[in-house]
Formats: sequence, C-alpha cells, structure tokens
Amino acid sequence: MKRWIDADPLDWFYRDMLDMARSGLDAPSEHSFIEGMAYDTFEQGHERMIKRYVTFNGQQEFAIPGYQVHIENPVFVLIDGVQVQPEKVENEKITMPNPLSGGLEVLCIAYGRPAYREDGCIQGPYVETDESAIFLPSATLSMAADYQDQTKYQAETVTVLGTKLKRLSVKILSEEVPSEAIKKAFGFRQDVFAIHQGIVYLPFNYNGFTAIVGYNYRNAGRVQFKQETIVVSTAHARYHDRFFPNVRMKRAQFLVLLQQMRVDIYNRYTDRGLESSTYPQRTIQDRSSLSGQWYEQDVMDLISEQFLDGSCVFPLYENNMLEPEKCITRAEAVVFLNRFIEWALEKFR
Repeated sequence: MKRWIDADPLDWFYRDMLDMARSGLDAPSEHSFIEGMAYDTFEQGHERMIKRYVTFNGQQEFAIPGYQVHIENPVFVLIDGVQVQPEKVENEKITMPNPLSGGLEVLCIAYGRPAYREDGCIQGPYVETDESAIFLPSATLSMAADYQDQTKYQAETVTVLGTKLKRLSVKILSEEVPSEAIKKAFGFRQDVFAIHQGIVYLPFNYNGFTAIVGYNYRNAGRVQFKQETIVVSTAHARYHDRFFPNVRMKRAQFLVLLQQMRVDIYNRYTDRGLESSTYPQRTIQDRSSLSGQWYEQDVMDLISEQFLDGSCVFPLYENNMLEPEKCITRAEAVVFLNRFIEWALEKFR
C-alpha cells in the first residue's frame, strides 16, 4: 500500500514531501518528521470499501454494492496481489478487460472520500468516533487455543499485498487491556503486526484486507508452524494513509514554529545563540501587514535567513507578497520545512 494514497510523483511538492517523510525524529526512524492526518469520517455515499472475491471460470464482472463512481474515489483492482486496470467502472460494478480463470483472488478497493470540517480558511479531515470505540483491525487464528508465542520457535510472519510486515513486540502489563496496549504501541505505523493469545493485530490502514499469517502452535505435544489466510477487520478504524496536501493553517503561525526551531538550533550549536537575524531584513511588498503583529519580529527574522551563497532560504509568494494571515497548505509547509533542513545541514554540519 502506498504511504500516501492522495500524493502522486507528478505533484509539484512530491520531492520535498518525500524528503521530509524520510527524515526520522528518533534513532530507528520509526516516526517521520511529517505524518498524515487521522480521519474516520467519509462523505455520504463515498465510504471506504474493500471487497474480496474468488473467481469462477470466465468471470469478468464484479459487484461492489454501494459504490458510486467519483473522480476522487477510484477503484483499485488487484488480482492475486497484482494491480490490474479494469475496463469499465460503473456504479456498484466493475468489468475486467478479459474473462478470468477460476480460483483467482480479486480485491476491489475504494479508499473513499474523507469528510471535511471547515472554519474559515482552515479545513481538514476529522475523527468522529470516540477513542474508546476505536480498535485495530484483528482476526483470531484457527489454532488460537494452541498458539505459541515464544521467540525460540520459527519466526512469525505476516504478508499483506505482497508486503512483509515487521513483528512488533509489545509488553503488556497485567492491568492493561491487551488490545489497547497494542493500539498504543502501533500508533500510526503501517509496517508492523502483533499476535497476542492467538489474535492477529494489523495497522488501521489494512482494515478489511486479507493477510497471510505464519505462526507456531502446539499439536499433540509438538510445536508446528502453520500458514493461513485471514481477513482482519474492525468496526471503527482511524485511518492515517493520506497526506491531505491542501489542508491549511495560517502562514504566520507556521512561520513562528519554524523560527522557534531556528532559534533552538542556534542555541544548541553556537556559543552565543540567536538574538535576531544577522542579515538585512528582506523586502516584501506587504511589509505593513506585519507591523505591530505579535509575530512580526519572528517572521521577519526567519524569512531574511540566507544560504551560504546569499540566496534566501524561504520563498515568498506571487509579487513578493507574504500575506501572513492567509492559510498555508500542507504542501507549502513541506516545502518550507525541507528548505529549513537543507539550510540547517549546510550551516551547522
């Protein structure tokens, strides 16, 4: 599964976004500098759907009850794990280019259209379900009663859509609810799995997907390894697989956060720290719009920063305007963040 299902390599911000997503906040880089946004609510009639079929010989059409065609909610079709373009997509039905042989696994995926809440220029997806009602997708193994979790046996495996996930060892205290402890340990990671007392837990983004699980169980006094195909599901998932590049925040608020990071870096890696910009204040067309604002000094210091070659680190908008009270998209924010990192590496390495 793509990390961001709403981002395309042809998008103007894609390179900067990818660079930032690859930058880790911790040593093993399990948490990236930027993350997606959580959501669980969809536009009515465009909910998330995953349908699984096993073909009969000559089958060409597949029903998707409830699906409505929309450019923002395409259907992805995988045949035995390989993506195939359907010949025709209609309301509640798709047609493949050619008849299929029997016994193939066909997966039809429509990721849905997330619903937005709006407040002026600030809008974004949201989680409507209470945290206590949100659970990871899970499934009980056929040999759950005899499941063996000792690491001395053959390594457990989980594969989804041809991708092997990593086993996450979760320490569960006696007073903790296992499913809650595992959910907390997972966070929004997309590359892990856990098995506890014969129940398989996968990340939210795999809700409704089939998975091939390899595990150990005891049979007649001997430990044996078994592989089986399961479908993990939950009634209330909290998805985290979209970048939402057009979600906004005010430019001034974001630039102040960057300035705080800049001051912190100077304080860490120089003897004197940073009191104000060492460069002449940059000329912007709407300079008067910053006058007297709480963020004036921070923003002006930040946008006046330069690379070693004398070029400005941060871009202005059309006609050399800043318009600090306007909203900034997540895509624009990623560009600013990546330029910030490039500047810091150049200056302090």
